[in-house]
Amino acid sequence: MKRIHTFFYLSVIFLFSSLITGGLYAQTYTPKSLHSGPAWSPNGYKIAFSASYAGSYDIYTIDIWSGEQQRVSSHPANDLYPAWSPNGQWLAYYSDRPNEIGPFPPDTIIYNVSGLYETYARDGYTPSWSPDGRTIAAHFRGEKGNYEIYLMNRRGRDRRPITDNLATDVHPKFSPDGKKIAFVSDRDYQPEIYVMNADGSEQTRLTNSPSYDLDPTWSPDGKQIAFISNRLGSFDIFVMDADGSNKRVLVQSPTIDMAPVWSPDGSKILFSSNRNGYFDLYVIDADGENLRQLTSSEHHEYYGSWSPKGSRIAFLSTQRGEPHLFVMNADGSRKRQLTR
Repeated sequence: MKRIHTFFYLSVIFLFSSLITGGLYAQTYTPKSLHSGPAWSPNGYKIAFSASYAGSYDIYTIDIWSGEQQRVSSHPANDLYPAWSPNGQWLAYYSDRPNEIGPFPPDTIIYNVSGLYETYARDGYTPSWSPDGRTIAAHFRGEKGNYEIYLMNRRGRDRRPITDNLATDVHPKFSPDGKKIAFVSDRDYQPEIYVMNADGSEQTRLTNSPSYDLDPTWSPDGKQIAFISNRLGSFDIFVMDADGSNKRVLVQSPTIDMAPVWSPDGSKILFSSNRNGYFDLYVIDADGENLRQLTSSEHHEYYGSWSPKGSRIAFLSTQRGEPHLFVMNADGSRKRQLTR
C-alpha cells in the first residue's frame, strides 16, 4: 500500500510531498469546504485538492476509482492550490503559515491582489512547473509590499525574482516548451497579459485595453493563449496568438464567461459561465464553433479540469451545499461525486 510522506523546508512557502510513503484514510470525511479546484496527476489516476475538514485547509489526493483519500499536508495554517510535477512525484502548493524571511505569501486565504477580479471560477494562484520539472514559477509579496514573480527549484530553494517593479505581477504560467512565461501585471495601470522569456528577459505586453485582461492559458502546442477580458462589457473568452496578434473573441454573452482550459489535444476549450443564473461548465471548439453545455442544475459547478488524456473532466459542485469534488466524462455524461 502506497503512503504519502510529507516533509517541510523551513521558511519556504511552497511545500513539497514525495509520493512514496504515508497513511491512507480508511474512514469517510465530510469536508467543510473545498477551496481550490482539482489537479489531475499526470497518469490520470488521482486528483489533488485543498479542503478544510477541521478548520484550516490541507492538501489531499483521492483515487478516482477506489475513492481512497490521502492527506498530503497537516498544519494549522492554510495549504492551497496544489500542482503536480510533470513526473507525478511532487506536489507544490501555497501555504499561509508564518514566514519571517521574505518573500512572503499572499496576505489572506482569499488572495485578492490589487483589485484584480477574483471569483471561485478561477484558480490563477496554482504554481507553475516547468516541463522538465526542475523549476517552479510563483508570485510572492516582496519587501516593497507588491507582488513579484519568482523562480525556484523543485524543493523551493534558490528563489530569485524575475520581475522587479512597483506594480503587481502575478499568475505566471510556463509555456509548453518551457521557454516562455505568461503572466498578469498592472504595471501600465490596468491588468494586462504579458509574456517573458523563462529567465525573465524580454518582458512584453500582449494585451492593451482599458479593461481587465486576465487568466492567460497556453494552448498545448504553445501557439495560442486563451484569456478572459471584460473589454466588451462582462467577462468573455478570447484567444490570441502567442505573440499577442490575431486577438478574437471566442465566447461572448451578457453574463460572465471565464476560466478557459484547453483540452489536451488543443481542439476544445472548457470554461465556466453563469449565463443561466448559476455557474455551469461549457465546452467549445477552439475555432469558436459547437458550443455545448455540459452541466445544468440549480447550483454552481466550476473549476473544470481535463484529465491528461482528455476523456474526463473533474470539477467542483455545490450540489450538496458545500463544494464537493465530482468527475464526469468529457461529454458531460456519467457524472459522479468523489468526495463525501
